[in-house]
Amino acid sequence: MTDQTEAREPSDTKMPIESEMPASSTLESAGPEAPAFSAEETEKAIATFRSQLQGQVSVPATLVQDRLLDLWGKLPEGDPRSEVERWLTETLQRQLYVVADVDKRLESVFSGN
Repeated sequence: MTDQTEAREPSDTKMPIESEMPASSTLESAGPEAPAFSAEETEKAIATFRSQLQGQVSVPATLVQDRLLDLWGKLPEGDPRSEVERWLTETLQRQLYVVADVDKRLESVFSGN
């Protein structure tokens, strides 16, 4: 019985190296400029978040997640952003948040801002 798997020769087609590619098809080496993070934008996002919490006893985790994503996008690298990332992960496992707890946590995360 003969083995039907044969070693195949490499194909004559090859991937072009970057220097052989037309200029229009090469990737830009420098991405877009990093966003400028402003304390004003962060404070505005926190104020918007808190205004949505007013008058409520509890809120769905999805609302907390949406507002945290807004905040995360406005924060530079650092402790507050890392804490928001941990909080975002937590929202995936929760259904509901008590507003008083959310407000206290916002205060603790952003007390330095």
